[in-house]
Amino acid sequence: MNKNHIRIAAATVATAVVLGVAAPAASAVEAHREAKTASQTAEPLRPTADDVRDLVSRMRADGADKNQIREFEQYAKQLEDPKAQGRILGSGTVIRKLIVAGLRHGGVWAGKIVSKVSKKAGDFLARNGAKIADAIEDVEGWSETALAVAMVHAGVPADIAADLARAIMLIAV
Repeated sequence: MNKNHIRIAAATVATAVVLGVAAPAASAVEAHREAKTASQTAEPLRPTADDVRDLVSRMRADGADKNQIREFEQYAKQLEDPKAQGRILGSGTVIRKLIVAGLRHGGVWAGKIVSKVSKKAGDFLARNGAKIADAIEDVEGWSETALAVAMVHAGVPADIAADLARAIMLIAV
């Protein structure tokens, strides 16, 4: 064996040792990141009565459908006092409608959605909320994949569609 072969062998062994030691450290860093993400998503993302009222005021300013506004106002009352009102719709149905309206009209609650995605996806959402709302409005079986596919078909870049679909599903379920 010449000196170059010895150097290459030594470098290979050193690399293996470093990787063997670095792999558990990398796993620990990844586990820490996942735990941090889980704690960020653990905060309640369901809309509060104030969130719904903020959205309703934005919808009024935009001239949105009066029936949907009325439905959301009833839902806000229901959120404040669940015993005072009967259920107006299934919770999932209302949440889906609120998500679409929040993406279309913005507001505090839409900000909660944006806070769960990357800055790039948030910037795209700020510019194209109506386009995204149109893309997902008629998706029947909401799943992360179905929402992402609908958004990609509407022209949303795949990486942004995946981030937004993940954030929406955190709220929708």
